[in-house]
Amino acid sequence: MLKFKILFLSFLILQILYAQDDIAYSFHLSTTTPYKQEAVLLDVNISQLDHSKVMLFKFTLKNSKDYSFHQIGLEEREGYHNLRHEYSYLIYPKKSGKVKIELEMVKSLTDDDKVTYSISGDRDSVKRLEKEDIKVSLKPMLLNVKSLPKEVKLVGDFKLTHTLDKQETNAFDPINLKVELKGRGDVEAFELLKESKNYRLFHQAPNIKKFYTKDGTTSDIKWEYAISSKDSFSLPTIELKAFNPKSKKVYILKIPKYKIKVNSVNKETLLDSEDVPAISNPIDWDWWRWLFSYIFVFIAGFLMPRDLFKRKKLTEESNEKILAKRIKNAKSHKELLEILLAENSTNYSKAIEALELVIYRGKKISLFKILDMIDIG
Repeated sequence: MLKFKILFLSFLILQILYAQDDIAYSFHLSTTTPYKQEAVLLDVNISQLDHSKVMLFKFTLKNSKDYSFHQIGLEEREGYHNLRHEYSYLIYPKKSGKVKIELEMVKSLTDDDKVTYSISGDRDSVKRLEKEDIKVSLKPMLLNVKSLPKEVKLVGDFKLTHTLDKQETNAFDPINLKVELKGRGDVEAFELLKESKNYRLFHQAPNIKKFYTKDGTTSDIKWEYAISSKDSFSLPTIELKAFNPKSKKVYILKIPKYKIKVNSVNKETLLDSEDVPAISNPIDWDWWRWLFSYIFVFIAGFLMPRDLFKRKKLTEESNEKILAKRIKNAKSHKELLEILLAENSTNYSKAIEALELVIYRGKKISLFKILDMIDIG
């Protein structure tokens, strides 16, 4: 009986239902007591109750230093004067203790006459939909976040793999180390190896890929290092302490210590003037190339027409007008999606998401509603 009461109370905590005169909305959290950096799934349902009006909904979470979030789903179910939105979010608390999840919601009211007016005429005369935007006051949701064991760097279920191409090489001939960290959990890119006086380290920023789903975040980070030295050296042991919140267990991901044997070579055969300076001092052709380049740039700048930048600014303004016209003239969802994707701008992210739902998932969202999400002046 006691267990049943606990389960019932937990359900009341996780499932919260609200209603106003014209809308109803509910929130469902997968847990209210996560660990720090553990994924929390939030499902949101917003439904229209007053069917005499035409409604639009906008909902999101507020940005905060206490948590990060990612929208992973949006379902729009539209009947005549009967709108329903279903959102899904992944939330990752960044600190332990009490964390408030702040919410933002706007309901927009209009009527059939205004909708008809907004889509009247051809595409060049599409009018912005007249509507009344009303901010809905929502209470924040509270998470009681548990702290992690000491010195934990990763939260989730990960595997670490690596390959070292050789453990014996010649002086200044690099060895190559490739490392991959992959698994379930949200992690940011970080460096594994540090600079050392015993060797030279060549590398680029790690390559990271992430996929967000209702099951959580899948992360994949890859590192590639080239390491060289004139003397034998050792690569240090690398240990990453991780914690799996589902099993509540700490585990260690490890790359063992490697001893690298470096064979000496005849210095006169080396071309690396930084590691082994040349015996003589040849002509520094790089300096002369730099000098002639500098003189050329100076002369070109002096001869450049003074109104060049002015003409460029006018061209940019003309391009913005051309883009706005192309957006207005789009005849289909697919054509509009191609235009917005080509611009590669975050300003069109909401419109792109809605277009993808229509094209790839068969959702019914009218083109004029999607155009209303775009600020085209």
